[in-house]
Amino acid sequence: MWLALAGCSGPKEEDASVANLIEVAPQSPDQNKAIESVAEEAPTEEVEGAASGVVADKKFIKTGRIEFETDDAEATRKTIMASVKANSAYVSRDDENRSVDAVSFTIVVHVPAARFETFLASATRGITDFREKSISIEDVTAQYVDTESRLKTKKDIENRYRALLTKANTVKDILEIERELGEIRTDIEATEALFRQLQGDIKYSTLHIVFFKPIDTSNPFLKELADAFKQGVGNLRSFAVVLVAIWPFVLLTAGVVVMLNWVRKKRKNEAKKEKARLSSE
Repeated sequence: MWLALAGCSGPKEEDASVANLIEVAPQSPDQNKAIESVAEEAPTEEVEGAASGVVADKKFIKTGRIEFETDDAEATRKTIMASVKANSAYVSRDDENRSVDAVSFTIVVHVPAARFETFLASATRGITDFREKSISIEDVTAQYVDTESRLKTKKDIENRYRALLTKANTVKDILEIERELGEIRTDIEATEALFRQLQGDIKYSTLHIVFFKPIDTSNPFLKELADAFKQGVGNLRSFAVVLVAIWPFVLLTAGVVVMLNWVRKKRKNEAKKEKARLSSE
């Protein structure tokens, strides 16, 4: 740390003055108290900032997803891209996937929130049958106010530390304040990134568009075999239904056949016995 400070001090002639500062300047209790007071005041100020935050209007994040079938995928894609240009939107994803029976497209569009409905209507012009269509709106007003307030509080703390840095009269105080400044600067940058992302999501609504076109890959001969098989299954089903409907008659017929066979066998047995009796006489 000493070397870092010395390296930032400029020419070597100034090193002696810094060393004299370390040896002569006494430890400043007031300076330490000031540093501690900045850190202690941070949570209070952050709460006060959140409590006093005023938002002129509600903040919303709108997202949606639509999925539909099309007969002309290229024409559908051109319609969507024309709507993107006309509504000052932009595309963050544009994928094409092929499977055995279909080719599908996925386009993720970010459109200005005020033009979302207009874009949706123009991009899906002529589409009446949606496999999926869902739109969601999330109220992020509280999150927006809280993030904005925390960012303001952290910047105020940073300014206080910078003011203390100009008044520091010992190397120890300088290094301690610079360390605190580094930490608060890191927090500010992270919060700013989060705030920018939130502002972007509010300003631009996101719509996932998925459309597909079926591919006919069937073989005519195989299709005929499949149709014949389906027809055979249907005939078998019809026969089974008829059979169940006439089961009493089937049962009666079977009973009559069994009885006739029994009577026939009985008569044959009696005829054999009579023939045997006459041959023995």
